[in-house]
Amino acid sequence: MALFGLGKKSTGGKGGGGGNKKGDENNPGDDGEGFKRSLRNANKFFDYGDTAADSKNFDYAVECYVGGLRHNPDNLDRHEQLHDIAKRRSVNGGKPMKVKPIGPSLVDKMLRAIKAWACDWNNVNHMADALEAAVEANQREGEEANLAEIAYWLGGLTIQYNANPNGKPSRRVYARIIDAMEKIEAYDLALQAAQRALMLREDDAIRDRIKDLTAQRYTKESSQGEGEGFQKNIKDKEEQERIQAELDTSGSQSDKLIAASREQYEESPEDMDKLQKLVDALVRTEEVGHEQEAIKLLLHAHEQLGQYRYKVKAGDVKLRQINRALRSFNEQAKAGDEAAKAKLQEGLKKRLAFELKEYGERAQNYPTDLKLKFELGKRQFQAGQYDDAIGNFQEATREPKSRSQAHLYLGRCFVQKQWLDEAMSTVDKGLELHADPDDAIGKELRYDLMNVKIKVAQEKKDVEIAQGAQDLASELLQTDINYKDIRQKMDEVRKLVDELK
Repeated sequence: MALFGLGKKSTGGKGGGGGNKKGDENNPGDDGEGFKRSLRNANKFFDYGDTAADSKNFDYAVECYVGGLRHNPDNLDRHEQLHDIAKRRSVNGGKPMKVKPIGPSLVDKMLRAIKAWACDWNNVNHMADALEAAVEANQREGEEANLAEIAYWLGGLTIQYNANPNGKPSRRVYARIIDAMEKIEAYDLALQAAQRALMLREDDAIRDRIKDLTAQRYTKESSQGEGEGFQKNIKDKEEQERIQAELDTSGSQSDKLIAASREQYEESPEDMDKLQKLVDALVRTEEVGHEQEAIKLLLHAHEQLGQYRYKVKAGDVKLRQINRALRSFNEQAKAGDEAAKAKLQEGLKKRLAFELKEYGERAQNYPTDLKLKFELGKRQFQAGQYDDAIGNFQEATREPKSRSQAHLYLGRCFVQKQWLDEAMSTVDKGLELHADPDDAIGKELRYDLMNVKIKVAQEKKDVEIAQGAQDLASELLQTDINYKDIRQKMDEVRKLVDELK
């Protein structure tokens, strides 16, 4: 995809030179085969490479490491070691070399690009070639190659080198990074590259792209939890060591972590990862003063960058404060504190008002996120805003992960509106679509459908509908006799069936 008028992406490294014989273990280049994992062969090549690097035979060390990575391409430690060898080669006067094709597989194509980069270490276009090749190999080789983590590592390095003050940053390279990172759902790096591109030149198209990437990142974080996946495994080792050095045995550990994180952020205030680490350190203390500082930092980032996700994070911190206060009131109320009971009820009303506003704004900013529609609908249902809730739940029925619950709440809205036929049809469809009728949501669907059928049967004097309600009650009774008031419901619906007969 060409971004904000940058044109086409460049292709991989140029062909030419280099001639190892096939099948020669001591010349681990092209063995004439596609990707085939073998840790034994990989380690043999890495050992050759270490020996060559120790004797400063860097060209052969690069050959050996590439040969090892052919057999174990997702070994991040070895990629990092190859990167170090490439730097040492460059410092010792190593010249750029043409690189022949290594083999037919996508892993081979990735390694050819990495080899070209290793032989021309400061060439950021070679880095971008390696990144794109890693992403393509990961997408098409799948779990067999398992290269998402390698692609993520390459993406971070390419951003770092493209921003090197000794050279001129390239918007074209940032565009390639954005496209590559989006393909593996590494939205943090895609956004970082987009932000840096925007700093080079103001552009409405890149602003729109940032907004799209932000929405995608939020959707991903909502579904799986922030920090999951391969991104969590990539750590800045030097930074971690630096923070750890600050954490001696004296004083407060959390204060020292905050101080170290703040120092790093103040050194690079444009680095959003450092901002996030400072915010995390502040919020982790659960102290109001620190939380307010975190909120202020996040709102400032939102104002400066125009990225709504920072306002979302600020709202999440505020919501944690509200929930913590409510837990405290609840504990006091259980102990018999009447004033706490009143505060608890007032706090619940304030939380609902806050969530209505917050989720309404989020849904407006992320209109394609159907999970947000569902969460907003739940709050509208709690507030008695049934018409608005119906619209959001209807949209949420298109989201597989919230589909069953959306049908459940949609049915409840219809009951509140006294649209019982619609409620019965909707909950019945939700139960039909739900995979496990005996899990928590399945039981709720059956229980609600039973109740709706009881009401419809009573209104219409319809024995068949009443018998349907009895069947549902019987299923629940046999599954979980202690579920809610199912024993009383069973007696009630049996009596109704007998009366209607």
